[in-house]
Parts: sequence; C-alpha cells; structure tokens
Amino acid sequence: MNRLIYIEFLVVTILVAGLSFVAYQRNLVWKDNLSLWSDVVEKSPTKFRDHNNLGEAYAKLEQYDQAMAEFKYTLTLNPRADKAHNNMGNLYQAMDRIDQAIAEYKKALELQLRSREALLNLGACYFKKGLHRMAISAYKRALKIRPDYVKARCSLGSVYNEMGLVDMAIREYQAALSTNPDHAKSNYNMGLAYDKKGLLQQAVTYYKKALRLKPDYPEALSNLGIIYAKMGQLDQAADLFERALGFKPDDPITMLNLAFAYEQLAKRKGPSAKRKGLRVKAIQTYQKVLVLDPDNVQARERIQKLKAKN
Repeated sequence: MNRLIYIEFLVVTILVAGLSFVAYQRNLVWKDNLSLWSDVVEKSPTKFRDHNNLGEAYAKLEQYDQAMAEFKYTLTLNPRADKAHNNMGNLYQAMDRIDQAIAEYKKALELQLRSREALLNLGACYFKKGLHRMAISAYKRALKIRPDYVKARCSLGSVYNEMGLVDMAIREYQAALSTNPDHAKSNYNMGLAYDKKGLLQQAVTYYKKALRLKPDYPEALSNLGIIYAKMGQLDQAADLFERALGFKPDDPITMLNLAFAYEQLAKRKGPSAKRKGLRVKAIQTYQKVLVLDPDNVQARERIQKLKAKN
C-alpha cells in the first residue's frame, strides 16, 4: 500500500512538473509582443487580426519592412481591414513618406467613416505639409465623433498655435485638460502657448506639470531651461539642458543653448580655473553642435572667440 501511494505521488509530481514546464515554456515564448503574436500567427495563420497585431509589434520595434509585409498580408485575408490601412499610414508617416501616408488614411476612412484614429493621423499629415485648414477639418471631424477626444483637441490647439492664434490654442488645450488634467502633451503645449505670449511664470507652471507627468520629456526640459536662462538662473538652465540631452542627445538647438549657458557661467566671478573649465566645456559642446550641424555659423564663431580667450 505504501509503495502504491509512493508511486501515485511520484506520478502526480511528474505531471505537475510537466505542466509547470509547459507553462514556463509558454511564458518564455510570450516574453514580448513580437514573440506573442509570432506564436499566435504560427498557430492560426489565417486570422487577419493576428497578422495585423504582429505587424504592430514589428512597427514598435521599428522593423518597418516586416511590419509592412504583415499589414499587406492582413489585407489579402480581409480587404476591409481598415486598421491595417491606418497602420500602413503610420509606417509611411514614420518614414516621412507623407503623401503615401495620407493615401492609406483615406482608404481607412473609406472603409470606416468614423475612425477617430485615421482622422487624427490624417490631420497630423496635413499639419506636417502646412495644410492648416485641412488639418483643422480632420481634427474637428474626429471631435464631432467623440467630443472628449483629448489627442484631437490637443492637436487642434497646436494648429491654431502654429497659425499665431494663440488664444484659440489655449482654449483647446484647456478643453483637453478639463477632460484629462494629466495629459502631458496638453500641459506642455499650454506651456508653449504661454511662453509665446511672454507669460513666463504660467509657462513654467505647465512645463513643470508636464515633467511631473513625463520626466523624460526633452522638449519640456529644454524650453524650461530657456526660461531659466532668460531669468539669469544659468545653473538651473544648464542642468535642464543636460537632462534634455540625456534623453535626446542629437538635438543641436539644446546643445547650442547648453554651450551658451556654460559660456555665460564662465563670465561670472569665481576661481580662474573654474571659469577656464567652463569655457573648455563650452568649446567642446559647440564642437558637438558642428558635428550635428556643420553649417552652424553661430557655433563656429563662438568657438573662435572662446579659443582666443583661452
């Protein structure tokens, strides 16, 4: 009897261990979206939504050729898959092929007139082309479908801001924030609008809120740094520019501002060695600007003047 009980226990233990191993294998397979949807597609190769999802996983990894292949295959399985056209538009937009992106968003809207996402993306393409009125029309159509669509409301404000209609932009950002006060982009854009109006304290408030919501927001860090520099708070400005470049190291404008902040800090009273060290940092940063933007005259002139001082 004891031997039988032992055998039964051993069998159960082996079964549980086997099931655990299967689960562990499954977890390994599904360690990310690409693995997940590759596995799903392999098991169900004729389901169009699965291929669309696999394409989205490739797109997030910026593997655009594989993503495009999946979206096109999705459409062979279901020619009325509007989301596949929208996703193809997103790929073309990421590759800066704006006219092709517009064509895909229009195809998506032919299949689904009330696609908010396609309208939002279409508006973004028109905005990039400088077709402001057409962008406004696309965003307003999206808002007619869903009045509390924060992304469309925020984007509409950006068009108005670009057109110089700052007060109209602020109204749109306020409407977006009344729906979602924690929308980082709307807070940042509100800061931009107040910055443009010269209302720096209000701009600082919104830039700071955007950064509380999204600490890795290089544009907010950089713009906040510019305001601090205007106020003469150069140490804080330099720190903000450095943090911005930590997230976006190939931004020549922020790099130029950082170099200028170092240069201005070097003019302040203090130990001679410290002032010289700041001038060296300024020269090195201006040189980095020239690597990214070889035709930057300002950076080249500042290097010559600083070297003359050293």
